[in-house]
Amino acid sequence: MKGIGNSPVRATARVLSSRIACAGVAIACCLAGPAGAAPDTTSGVLPDGTAYRIDVPDNWNGTVLIGLDYAARDPMAETDASRTSRKLLEQGYAMAGTTRAVTGWAIHLAAANAVRTLDLFTAKYGKPKYAIQFGSSQGGHAAAVGIQAYPERWNGAVIQCGGLSGTVGQWQAKFDALFVARTLLAPDGKLPITGLPKDFKTTAMPAWHAVLDKAQQTPQGRARIALAARIGQLPEWSDSAIPAPAPGDLQARQQGLFHSLAGARNVVDQGLSSRSQIEALSGGNITGNIGVDYARLLRQADGDGMVRALYQAAGLDLEADLAALARAPRIAADRSALAYVASGVFDGRLQAPVLTLSGTGDAISVVAAQQSYAAAVATAGKQDLLRQVYTASAGHCNFTPAESVAAVSALMHRLASGSWPDTSAAAMNRAASAVQGGPSRFIDFTPPPVLRPYTPCDLERDLGGEAQSAGKLTGVRVPGCLPPRS
Repeated sequence: MKGIGNSPVRATARVLSSRIACAGVAIACCLAGPAGAAPDTTSGVLPDGTAYRIDVPDNWNGTVLIGLDYAARDPMAETDASRTSRKLLEQGYAMAGTTRAVTGWAIHLAAANAVRTLDLFTAKYGKPKYAIQFGSSQGGHAAAVGIQAYPERWNGAVIQCGGLSGTVGQWQAKFDALFVARTLLAPDGKLPITGLPKDFKTTAMPAWHAVLDKAQQTPQGRARIALAARIGQLPEWSDSAIPAPAPGDLQARQQGLFHSLAGARNVVDQGLSSRSQIEALSGGNITGNIGVDYARLLRQADGDGMVRALYQAAGLDLEADLAALARAPRIAADRSALAYVASGVFDGRLQAPVLTLSGTGDAISVVAAQQSYAAAVATAGKQDLLRQVYTASAGHCNFTPAESVAAVSALMHRLASGSWPDTSAAAMNRAASAVQGGPSRFIDFTPPPVLRPYTPCDLERDLGGEAQSAGKLTGVRVPGCLPPRS
């Protein structure tokens, strides 16, 4: 039944399969009516208890988009994510996916569940012409893991606002921001970064906010917050409710860094809550800073001298603070925990085209992480399979339906023609404007290099001969070290 579109054979087969599925246990169906009616919906539960949902429109075009979190959202709800799903369903795409409720940060399990959902789709509707990974945030990260772990099952991926510096790389950046902030603002070491207590939401989280809120009230505290945020490569504009700071407004830019570190959808809250879950799953800490030179990282991160200017205005000695960071006791990652998340380290060996969509003002999935992914792909010599596009937007995964649909359309052009379309900002904005799904804010943008990338070579360094056997923990291939291309 591959690629048979809206033929009478397919329509009859779908009605029959719908009636059969409706008689099964834990399956809820809605039979498709005439064109333009509600899609044919199948939902149920996977073997591990994860919910899944499949929606197939009457005008199915042969492509299915599958991603984490799809089953957790009603496509008829009035949210941007749901409006995006409706736009894609209207265009003939089948939509499917799961939820994170069971797997959480066990990303390898989420990736496996996407394959199981694809199998269910194929069993009922026939093999799709194109099976595409399509996810946002943790779903974007899961899509990147899935297309690496199961390359034979996917024809491509659209990855939105995913942690593309990898499971370890993205958490090293958050770790560094909190380590710098704790060392300079709470040097007694009582604020936890790793080894979080079970009651962190009522103890550690309020304590972190109290320290940062107090620091933000003084010039000295604001300078140190800026240093921590810059080391974490956080954006100066991450709250869409606040105007973007002017380049010459030093105080507004610092305020933006504070919002990224401790405001709405901030690194403190997301960093502690997700890290707590990762530590529970992996059995330990996946990040460390043995041998890290924070003075060197600041030189890379503070090219425009913003942090130094804030220190001078506050009458603080930047070199003294950098010396304090150099003296601060370091933290090591746990080998067993690294082994557990090893499948989330990206080697860039793409076998299908991937398009990534990122907002420049995302504090949770920082835009610099896109450079890390591109570097891995280039090292593997697969750069022709990757395109990366950017929006001038603040907030985590804050894309309009028009922007997301334009990204999907660009990937589909690559699959159908064998070559990428024009993905410049002007071209993407033209494509998005035709969707009538909200504003389009694509910009031409080059992300800065990730300060502390974590590659398969780093994994082999940290795990030694155990690196390749680490996959036995999760049943997913662990990427091997590739030397840099000359």
